[in-house]
Formats: sequence, structure tokens, C-alpha cells
Amino acid sequence: MTAESEDFDNMAKSFYAEGIHRFLIKKDRTINPFFVGRKDLQYRIDRKSKIISQKYMNDPGSNPAGGQTQVIQGPPGIGKTSLLEKIKQNCIEKLNDQTESYKIIPVMVSNPTRLSHDYLAGQIQKTIEELDRKITIAKVKDEVHGALRKISSVSAFGFGLGLDNSSEAKPVFPKKYCILLLIDEIQTIASETNPEVARVLLDLHLGSDGYPVFPVLAGLSNSEAVLQEKMASPRFGRGAVHQLQPLSLPEVKESLVKFIDYFNVRSTPELTSEWGDRIGRWVDGWPKHVENTLAALGQELQGTEGVLSAIDPIAVKHRATQYRVDYYNSRFGMFKSNPRIIGEIMAELGQRPRSKGEIGTIINSKRKDQLRVEEITHSELDKLTFDFLQRYGFLDRIPDDPTEFTCPIPSLQSYAVTWTGTPLHRLAYSGDLDSLGEKLELGHDINGRDAWGRTPLQIATENNWKELVSHMLAAGAKKSLPNNPAMERIVDKPPSNSGDYGNDFDPSPDF
Repeated sequence: MTAESEDFDNMAKSFYAEGIHRFLIKKDRTINPFFVGRKDLQYRIDRKSKIISQKYMNDPGSNPAGGQTQVIQGPPGIGKTSLLEKIKQNCIEKLNDQTESYKIIPVMVSNPTRLSHDYLAGQIQKTIEELDRKITIAKVKDEVHGALRKISSVSAFGFGLGLDNSSEAKPVFPKKYCILLLIDEIQTIASETNPEVARVLLDLHLGSDGYPVFPVLAGLSNSEAVLQEKMASPRFGRGAVHQLQPLSLPEVKESLVKFIDYFNVRSTPELTSEWGDRIGRWVDGWPKHVENTLAALGQELQGTEGVLSAIDPIAVKHRATQYRVDYYNSRFGMFKSNPRIIGEIMAELGQRPRSKGEIGTIINSKRKDQLRVEEITHSELDKLTFDFLQRYGFLDRIPDDPTEFTCPIPSLQSYAVTWTGTPLHRLAYSGDLDSLGEKLELGHDINGRDAWGRTPLQIATENNWKELVSHMLAAGAKKSLPNNPAMERIVDKPPSNSGDYGNDFDPSPDF
């Protein structure tokens, strides 16, 4: 079939409106058919799972999973949970594939703070029920049931205990099988005082009493350090810790292609490529931004019956920006009602890398200032720490340099700093023209500056909200103001490895 005939075939298909509606309403990661990237890591985990099952089959006493723990880490929004879900989907697909010799059984744990041998056994039982609905091959279903029930029984007593110390024979694991234990949010065990959490993780890392149980742990960029502290410095193998990076521009474009193909969106290769470049320039390679932008595009497509050429890019940009702002507001956590203090910290942090000590000094100075001007309790301010900012995505370590940190998402830092200005600065970021008149009537200064010295007009211009810029000029916004050297800043740049394709919003006519 030629490219032209393939394109014609796609154009002839009906727009999958029900599917896109379900995607938008459920926000379910398991129905994200346009996941892209991380292929090398997916392959590595698949390959190691098969090696573990092969070793166990050849020599059940070889402790095949001992020391094989993998750690996936990165800041919020980088796609850790989506990656675990993708790996889980891959495993289920292969369980239903008659041609696959080795079978990998995925078990997902999303709350590691409750981790105990008994809790793990319960999660395995839930997996049995879930896979019972999803596995279509009867023989495989029986073998999966057997494998999980045996491991569940052992887990309930603790690996190395229970059944192995009873009169019952040691459970026999089915040949060519491996259990892939996927544990998310692993950094949350940092404040966990229950010693059983660390004991279970150490049991898993040391080999689960010789069973082929392969642990893959995902969490924030401090996950390796947290695990080493909690598990008494376990030895992770060479290349076992994976720091996720932003997606490349080709990967962002591939995600759009998958989105269009899956929902039968009517487009042409040229138009799809044009939209891919547009979205790629905007999202900084950040998977969460890709997800939100495709959701915004999906909302608009519902009104055009899936015709991409009928979509107004500015409408998509407005909707996607609102999703982004909603996501960023959630990052403020307990300080959502007093976000200015975080904005002041991010403003002084700037774009250059800082040591943990430098950042701590900035935080402490702002906490003291805030006591005088804001109604924030001492107990709340005590929780505004380096760890809080890292947990909520405002800080992350520089790749290949564990001693220096910066804000991993330039647009998040830019948005946080708008809270040091007036509501006009924030509506300039989001392009909210409807609120402009109301804010001006309340007396907010159209030429006021935020902590980076930016006026609302400068922010609206950077973000290419042309209509808003026009109305601001008509309302008295000045194109140029006296320089303020104390508030100079570096123009936002995309994160490392995200591809050199512009600032947060590309100043192009369409996006």
C-alpha cells in the first residue's frame, strides 16, 4: 500500500469520538495509546525479566533476581507513572501472545508507605483478579494464577519465612515466568518509620528467597538516596538507576501521530507534521505538557468531528495553557493559598544551578520575611524546605551533577514568579483577556513589575498572546520602562536534552 493510499484509508475512517471522550473524562493512563519514548529502558527491563526467568528455570537455587533492582527517577511530570503503566501494558499484551516464549507477570504497587509482606500479598491477590479479566489464553491464565498464588502465600509470611519453614514443599514456579514488581512513588518512604517497609524492600532486592521476582522502583530524583538510607546502602548494579529526561522533538511528534491514528483524526502528513512542530516547540519535551496539550486538542476536535484542519491553534493553546496553569497551581501544595512565598524563592533562585546550601539560605531568608507580611503559621513555614520544593517539582538535580540543583521546568518557574506581581501578571501568562478589564477596574497597575522585573505586557508578549497585548497597549501599558538591573534574568530555555526548539511559547504567528 502506498503512502497516499494509506492516507486515504485513514481519512475514510470514522472519527473515534467515543474513545476521545473516554480519554478526556477518565484521564486514565491505561488508555494512553500515544505513549512514546523510553524504548531503551523498556527493552532493558523486558530483557532482564526474561534472563531472570531463564536462570530460575535452569537453576531454581541460583537466586536469579538477587541485586537486580532497577530504579527509575525524575521530577514530577516527567512520565514515571505513565512509563510503569506502559511496561505493565506491554507485559499483558505478551501474556496474550502465543508466540512469546517467556511470560512476565506485572504486579503494581502504588502506595509503598504501606508496604509489608502481608500488604504485598494482598496486592498480588488483586493482580490475580485483574489479570483474570485480561488474559485470554486459558493455559497462561492457569499458570499466572499458580505463580501469583504461590508467591502470595510466601509473601504473606515474609520471604525466607512461612511456607519455606513449614512442612509444605517449597512452591514450584512455572517455567519461563517472572513476576515484575512495579512500585511507584518510592520516595514517599523517606519519612516512613515502620521498619517493615525497609525490610520488605531489602528482601526484594536480595532476591525474594530465590524466586524470580524482579523489583522496578520509580520515584523522584532523590529516590536512590532515600533507598540507600532506608535499606542500609544496598548495592545497585551498574546502570540500575535511570534518570528520566524530557522527550525529544521527534518523540513529541510521534506522540501526536499516534494520537491522530488512534482516534482516526482527519489530517494529512503535512498538517500533522506542522502541528507536531507547533506542539513540540511549546511543551519543552515535558510528558505532562504533551498529555495536557493533546487533551486540549481532543476537546477542540470534538467540535469539528475530528477534522484537524478546522482547529484554531490559538483555541488549543488557550485550553492547554489553562490545563498547565491548573497543574502548576497543584504544585504549590499546602501553600496554594499563599503561593507568593514560593514565587519569591523561585525568583531569587534564578536559572543558574545552585547548591543545596545556597538554596537553603534563600528559603530561610524568605521564610523570615514572610512572617512579617503574610499570615502563614510557624508550623506551615517549618514545612517549606528544600525537600518540599523538590517533592513538588520546583527543584531537581542537574543531570550528571548531584551537587547542584535548578528548577527542571522553566515555564513552572516563570509562572511561580508571576505570583510576586499582580493578577495582571498571571492573566498575562495564561492569556486571559476576559479578566483584563475586571483586574484593571480593581486598580492593579498595568505597568507593575514582578520580582523578575517583568511587566504584564512583557509576559503577554513573551507568550505571544497577540490580542491580549493589543488590549494592554490600549489600556496604557508601556512598551519600554526604565531598566531595572537588579531584576535582570535569563530568558527561559528548554530543559537539558529536550531539543533546542524555542522558549516556553514560541513567538510564531500560530502558536
